[in-house]
Amino acid sequence: MKKITALLLSIVMMLAFATSAQAEAKPVSVWFNNEEIQFGNQAPIIEKGTTLVPVRAFLEKLGFEIGWDDEHKVVTASKKSLSIVMQINNTTALVNDEEHTLTVAPKIVNKNTLVPLRFIAETAGYEVSWDQELRIAAIVEKEASRGFLWKVEQNGNTVYLLGSIHVANEAMYPLRAEIEDAFAQADHLAVEVDITKGGDPEIQQFVEKIATYQDGTTLPDHISKETYELLGEVLTEMGLPANALDQVKVWNVSNSLSYLKMANAEFDAGLGIDLYFMTRALESGLPILELETYQSQLEMFDGFSKELQESLLVGTLQSFSEESEEASGVDMLSQMWVTGDEKLLTAMTEDVAQVPEYYKAMIEDRNIAMVDKIQGYLNSKEPTTYFVVVGALHMVGKHGIVTLLQQQGLTVEQQ
Repeated sequence: MKKITALLLSIVMMLAFATSAQAEAKPVSVWFNNEEIQFGNQAPIIEKGTTLVPVRAFLEKLGFEIGWDDEHKVVTASKKSLSIVMQINNTTALVNDEEHTLTVAPKIVNKNTLVPLRFIAETAGYEVSWDQELRIAAIVEKEASRGFLWKVEQNGNTVYLLGSIHVANEAMYPLRAEIEDAFAQADHLAVEVDITKGGDPEIQQFVEKIATYQDGTTLPDHISKETYELLGEVLTEMGLPANALDQVKVWNVSNSLSYLKMANAEFDAGLGIDLYFMTRALESGLPILELETYQSQLEMFDGFSKELQESLLVGTLQSFSEESEEASGVDMLSQMWVTGDEKLLTAMTEDVAQVPEYYKAMIEDRNIAMVDKIQGYLNSKEPTTYFVVVGALHMVGKHGIVTLLQQQGLTVEQQ
């Protein structure tokens, strides 16, 4: 009986090995949006777990324009604002001039240039899945973020209003076609503040002056002993001296730590919706208008009461001890923007209203000034289209930009 059992186990092992070997022998196929990509005589290959595909058939299917430098063996791929540069046998690729390391370098096989499938597809914003048994790589377009978009017209002028998120991550892209189309129609981009001017010496001098103490006092003179000790603990955990920010004003300490917290959660102002469109505008020469200025925004923070400034700082410091990032405000904002959840957006605006001083300065007063600028756009003498991008929390609610425009008899249509 033991011999029979051993024989059966041997047969099972042989069958399992044979099945695995047969699976490995299957050619790799690549599907894009439920259609198989045809590669001709050169099939995709797998090297060190990376699928390499013939470059031309693959990139053309994904809508890229392709360039080839035969002397340096360099392939370039461009699509809208995305540029990818790869070199044969080189594991360093350039994405919009930023270096990225490839697991496997592009190579030439049977006079065909092969490039890494997943790297290119995911860089272009697609999702990639792999079926090991069938040896199929499936590429599908990510579901586009909905965001919050409205349209208002008057006197032959059109204003698109996009409620944005100032910090974002890769998951918030791509944007839905209606948003991209509205931007493509614009003669001007209008934003809260043109942050591409942040390096101007005049602005930097203003920031340094308003954000730091100039009267001989230091941070411990403006917050409680308990708050200062909590800040010291957070800074020490970050590898900084406990007194590293003593010259920085309370509100600026809070803002700086908040951005650091977001960066640690993989949210980046460089990926923010505002900067995305500002970068596009700079590339295309589209004029950028400002609804506010660096000076006005920083003066607002500097004008907060002592009590509010310390309250905001304490909240920021306490967030560093939270175990989970999932419940953080920025995560909620991000998910809300991706799904276009207007009910949640309104609820978050109402939550902000629970702190009257903060709400009045951050939302109510600023919205009134922004609407005045928007009305100016709508009264342009020549028919003009404006694409306005401001924080999403400015858009809805009792004092929201959409509400204020409607109260002035304008029809504001959600897109």
